[in-house]
Amino acid sequence: MADAAFKLKANRKLFTRATITLTKVKKEAAMNIRTATSKDAPAVARQYLQLTAEMAILAPQTIQPAPIDQTGYFKDYIEDANADVFLAEADGELLGFLLVVMAETRADPEVVFHRFGFVVDLYVTPNARKQGIGRALLNAATDWTRAHDGEFIQLNVVGEDTGARNFYQRLGFEPASLTLTHQV
Repeated sequence: MADAAFKLKANRKLFTRATITLTKVKKEAAMNIRTATSKDAPAVARQYLQLTAEMAILAPQTIQPAPIDQTGYFKDYIEDANADVFLAEADGELLGFLLVVMAETRADPEVVFHRFGFVVDLYVTPNARKQGIGRALLNAATDWTRAHDGEFIQLNVVGEDTGARNFYQRLGFEPASLTLTHQV
């Protein structure tokens, strides 16, 4: 099993606010990207349960469904100045979320220092996929990272998730490292 870390090419122009017309989810519904508040944490936690359930099917040797309600986990990130949760909504329905945190490379003399946005989670509900929502959430994370003096966005992808890898590469993400494992 391999995890690939990707980073965004520096020359990609992205923006925070997005209004997109969705035809699959609802007829002509306007989608909005916004920053989550503490009251959104329960809804985000429910989608996180969906995310981990889907990932557990895709990569059962690596991921298992979240065993408990993660509302407190997301509330902590929502209130953290070095993190943010972005929501995609249409007509009051939560279509997806993205959790981004500021990160830095370790302080070793042989490692080049970088400050970057790390996307911890990105989820779009199945009926809302392939409509630009993931891209819009990543645009918001990119703007947020720039505003926090980050150089690039980084994230991990489960090796078995070829759909996600292809999605990120279409957006300009490229492999930065590869983790390999071997059963003993």
